Amino acid sequence: MLRGRRVAVGPRVPLAQAAQSLRWARRTMDLGVRGVLPDDPVLHTDDHLTTLWLLADEFLIGQLRDACLAPLRDLTDKQRARLGETLLAWLQTSGSAPDMAERLGVHPQTVRYRMRRIDDLFGDRLDDPRHRMRLEIALRADDLLARDTGAAAG
Repeated sequence: MLRGRRVAVGPRVPLAQAAQSLRWARRTMDLGVRGVLPDDPVLHTDDHLTTLWLLADEFLIGQLRDACLAPLRDLTDKQRARLGETLLAWLQTSGSAPDMAERLGVHPQTVRYRMRRIDDLFGDRLDDPRHRMRLEIALRADDLLARDTGAAAG
């Protein structure tokens, strides 16, 4: 009966919260249609809670992305993408060049070069745990919204 159609299943909630479940199922479907979430025939909201939370307010996440990633603004798209993925790898790992290089599929010297460039662009902000958290959130949102085929990413 549903062949060729996509559906989204909201979170399991008490009947009194059914409207909330429906709201999140619709949001899940929207992100699926836009290409942000996988092209699965059945999207379960519970499988995408982090993405839904991160993109719950796209205006605010856009503001955060603009503010946090401002040092990358004057770079080419290619430079911005490479430094962004390197910075995200650094934020998500222990920060060793060999580990990051393996994760990124590049030579460790390439990682060292990129990290020097990132350090030049971001400076002391990289030493601030709150700013590192904001950077990681902004970069993850940037990555998710880069998949958006239904609207222009900010």
